Order: sequence, then C-alpha cells, then structure tokens
Amino acid sequence: MVAVGPGRRVREHRLRTTVRSVVALLGDPDGPFFTAHRRGALLAVEQHNQDARRTVDLVLRTADDRGPATGSAETAARLTADPDVSVVIAAGPNATVPAALGPCTEARLTLLVTRADTEDLDNVNTTTALVLRPTLTIGPPAVLRYLNRAVEPAHTVIVHDLATEVESRATVHIATGYGMLESETVVEEVAADADFTGVARRIAARPGDAVLFGGVSPDRAAACARALRDAGHRGARVAGEHVLTTPFLAVGEGWRIGTGYTDANADSRTKAFAAAFRARHGQPPGPWAAEAYDAVRFAAHGLAAVGDDGRSALRSELLRRPWQGITRRVSFDAASQFFEAGDDSDGFLYRVTGGAARFVTRFDDIGKKT
Repeated sequence: MVAVGPGRRVREHRLRTTVRSVVALLGDPDGPFFTAHRRGALLAVEQHNQDARRTVDLVLRTADDRGPATGSAETAARLTADPDVSVVIAAGPNATVPAALGPCTEARLTLLVTRADTEDLDNVNTTTALVLRPTLTIGPPAVLRYLNRAVEPAHTVIVHDLATEVESRATVHIATGYGMLESETVVEEVAADADFTGVARRIAARPGDAVLFGGVSPDRAAACARALRDAGHRGARVAGEHVLTTPFLAVGEGWRIGTGYTDANADSRTKAFAAAFRARHGQPPGPWAAEAYDAVRFAAHGLAAVGDDGRSALRSELLRRPWQGITRRVSFDAASQFFEAGDDSDGFLYRVTGGAARFVTRFDDIGKKT
C-alpha cells in the first residue's frame, strides 16, 4: 500500500511481465492426425493464456513438413531461425520426424515427439528431442500386460513378419529376449513373400494359444488375421497400433491392440478435456488430440521455469523431474534420456469390434476386477 494524502491509501500494483513464446506444430496438414494434434494443442494454448498467474504467453504456429524427409528438415531449419520459436512439437510419423532432429539440435531447439516411434529416435541423448510415449523399442506394453494379467495363456505364438523385419524385431526381441511375456513363447517367422496359411493352421491346432503379431504392416496384419480366422483359431490375438487401418479393421474382430494414444471420449481421466474440446471445436477429439494437449502443457511447464533463458535451457528443465499429464506420467531415464516406461505411462488397450477400434482401458487397469 502507498500513502497518497491524508487518510487515503491506494494499492500498489506490480506490473506483471510475460515472455512471448511460439510453440510450433510440425507435421503434414493433410495427414490423418494433424488436425487432431492442432486442435488439442490450440486448446492447451488458449487455456494457458487465460491463466492470470502465467509468466509466459504462448502462440501456436503450424508448420508444414511437406511430406518427405528433406521437406521436414528444411521446415525445421526455418523454425530454428526464428528466435521467437521456443519449442517444436513433432506431430508427424516415422518417415519425417527424424529429419527434424539435426536442425533442431544444432540450434538447441527442443523437439517434443508425440506420435513417431522409430528406432531412429533411440539416441535422443545426442539430440534435443524428447519422446513423449512408449515406443517399439519396448514393444506394445498394453497388449503384453493384457496377455500376462487378463489372458494368462500357457503358450504365446509370436508371429514375426519378415516383410517388416527391421521394424518388427524390437517387439519380437522384447517379448522373448527380455521375458516380458510370462507364458512360454515360440516364434513363427513368415517370409516376406509368403502368406500366413501354414502358420495359422499350426497355431489353430492348439486352440488355447495366444498370438502376438510382431509386424507393423496393416495389410500383412489383415492377412494374418484372415488366415487365423479361416483356420478356426479362437485364442487371444494382439498387435500394436501400426496395424490400425481399414484393411485390418475389416477382418480383425476381437483383436486387442496396444496404442500410445488414448480415446479421450472414453477414458475417464480425460473427460474434462473431451468436454472442453467439444465446446471449443464442435466435435469430439480424435486420436492424438489429448497427447498434443499434454505436449503443449508440458512445454509450458518448462518454459515457465526457465524464464528469459528461453529455448536454450528448456530441454534440461524438462528432464529434471517427472510431470503428470492427463494422458500419462512423463519422465525420462537419467542416463539415456529416453522415455521412462512405468506405471501410468505405458499406453492403452483397444479392442477391434464391428470394424472399429474401441477403447478398453489404460495400461494400469488391465486385468483389474472392476
């Protein structure tokens, strides 16, 4: 309070200063999940800027990665040249996101990866990238837990599709070499130019065996699903999110799928977000909308802490301690700086029903009697 005359006092107001930070969303505007990313990110930005306590004002900018890897690298380079850009959220797939690593690392600009999960992102400790999800490196955690906690088969057959051998070997290795499955396991390799008829017949001879499709091709997964169905297999069948396109959904009835994204409309912990999203955009959130929302909020949490140090100190700040989002807990291994799997971080379980993938539960709740 400051005295301004006899008997009069007025409150002294300290001016609040804010730092303006641009959050750039990098991806293909025509891609299947970019709109959901953008709308989720925009909601986070708008909610953040309505908070009277904020010390950072956020601006969302979208940047077209122009499809191929060269386009992604060129767009990333242009973003790094803008001093107002404090963080880039990579909304693209495996084909384009790794190309943005070089320019962002050279400029010390933090790159937050929401969707991509290629092995090209494994050495994040030599870049400025942080991956905000479990990846193929640890397999599809939700379906591994589903097999262990809900199905408990005596045997699990891992179908190693050699048509996508490079991408598939991580899932096969984690399920066998690291013993992530508690059942006995056997690996059936299927040549790139072979169909799944023979392996499906061998599997169907043991009706109680579970099946883990270790590939990533939707067309090959569909062929495997069709062969198992025709052979009369009735055991549990599981796969990772990469198979979830129309060819597989048409024949994958009953399969359980592990994903890195939730269904914000069905997940009990994202209902408030889903309601706010519908109010803002006039339709329910699609896949990756909630994850993009969390990515912006995670970045804002770090930017508020670093203040005027801006983008150069952001990644170090984000690595300092775990952060809880609406989709998952985000934390990183101290040595590798890779996403740390654990409770409330390992993904989501879906079931294919009626030609669509429908949310079942979070990783933590798989197998619980509810």
